[in-house]
Amino acid sequence: MTLIFTALVAAQVVGLVVFAGVRQSVLSQGREVVLQTVPVDPRSLLQGDYAILDYEIAAPPDYLGDLRAGETVFVVLRESPDAWYAADYRLHEPGGGDVYIRGTVDDRGRLDFGIGTYFVPEGTGRIIERAGDVKVVVAIGERGNAVIKRVLVDEKPFDPVKQ
Repeated sequence: MTLIFTALVAAQVVGLVVFAGVRQSVLSQGREVVLQTVPVDPRSLLQGDYAILDYEIAAPPDYLGDLRAGETVFVVLRESPDAWYAADYRLHEPGGGDVYIRGTVDDRGRLDFGIGTYFVPEGTGRIIERAGDVKVVVAIGERGNAVIKRVLVDEKPFDPVKQ
């Protein structure tokens, strides 16, 4: 019985270490892109100690047809002076050196990239809510998985103390 318990605990610890390692690898080695956010209903923007972020690239085009919740969509990104933009949406993983982000269709028909929440110090989410221009600097790994590096509010790194 003790051996089974020890094995279960060890498996959970290994799982957490692998998860953290993958995210750290993306942060340190991933391609850095800047994504433009879109306004979110202010009544639901702040929930607890994090802000909800939505992205311009999260609206799949009509040419993809009817997408089901949970379906994977790959967004090929191209750089512009202000922020990276969606150059193409694909149902199969791109190749050939394209920079792309992997998304999953949510219940609203929008794409969820796993970067929709940003944890902030308690009581500071209103700064992001009221900002006119919010962009997110994201590291993107080889398979399109993304991790938030930092948030830019009006072109400056988000700093709740100075905002």
